[in-house]
Amino acid sequence: KGNPNLRILRDILITFSAFHSDVGYAQGMNDILSRFLVVLDNEADAYWCFSKHLERNRQDFMEEGMVDKLETVKQLLGETDREYLDFFVDADMADFMFCHRWLLLSFKREFSFDDGIRLFEILSSHHLELCSLEAEKAKRKEQLLEKERMGGDVGQRSEALVNHDYTFELFLCLAILQRYRSEIMKCPDPCQLYQVVSGLAMNMNLGELLCKAEELFFHYCRKTVTDCFELVSPPSTPTPYSQ
Repeated sequence: KGNPNLRILRDILITFSAFHSDVGYAQGMNDILSRFLVVLDNEADAYWCFSKHLERNRQDFMEEGMVDKLETVKQLLGETDREYLDFFVDADMADFMFCHRWLLLSFKREFSFDDGIRLFEILSSHHLELCSLEAEKAKRKEQLLEKERMGGDVGQRSEALVNHDYTFELFLCLAILQRYRSEIMKCPDPCQLYQVVSGLAMNMNLGELLCKAEELFFHYCRKTVTDCFELVSPPSTPTPYSQ
């Protein structure tokens, strides 16, 4: 009641809801908005930045959109660690709902405020996305290395199959799951899994996880290239000189 920032937060959310009736208000929006308000310290600027952010990420605040995103986490894990995915399926935890808060709030409650702002900036920059220049550079480099490794005539069976729904935030989810793989795989049921995941909040090293997520991201970029190449003809063997 006595905090003016809460009133500003409320006013912005009401205004946004009034002008975006198809989205309205959903739980978690206040967490996203508060970042803009703290950093910009201006109600109008915070509103416009928040609105632009929601234009791109509105599906996250709709039930169907988040369900699709969690399904994409499952698909990505299946491509990188099938054994780990089988564990979640066998344990009846393959809905990956324990990742819901991570993705909905852009990991805001998993790290300190300063680390949360840093991470939000990184995710919002879209610097490491599968359609980004960095991804294209990595794929081009792998194409050249693949030709050099295989020797002979190398043909491309098909275009690299890249799932652009695999955003960097999903690779960060994967990095967390991989970092705490042993602890998670000891969980016999969903209840204990949620306890383990909840206990990670404020106890994770952001720098370490970002490095792991970047490693997973570039590994995926390289894999999409190697999967679509084949050796057309073997390298020629020099004929021994005979007298």
